[in-house]
Amino acid sequence: MSTDREVLDRLVRIETKLDAQLTRSDDHEGRLRRLERALWLVTGAAAAGGGAIGALAQRVMGGV
Repeated sequence: MSTDREVLDRLVRIETKLDAQLTRSDDHEGRLRRLERALWLVTGAAAAGGGAIGALAQRVMGGV
């Protein structure tokens, strides 16, 4: 009977750890999505800013 109890206790610990890991995995997914979204926003802002600075520099230097 002692062996059955040990197996049951170990199973409970494994299930608890698995539940915790699944929760953290979901959290990582959300964090990665937010990070990727921020990266694309910064990339777009850099592209727009670069275009605006290029156009301004062209005007200042007497381009068409």
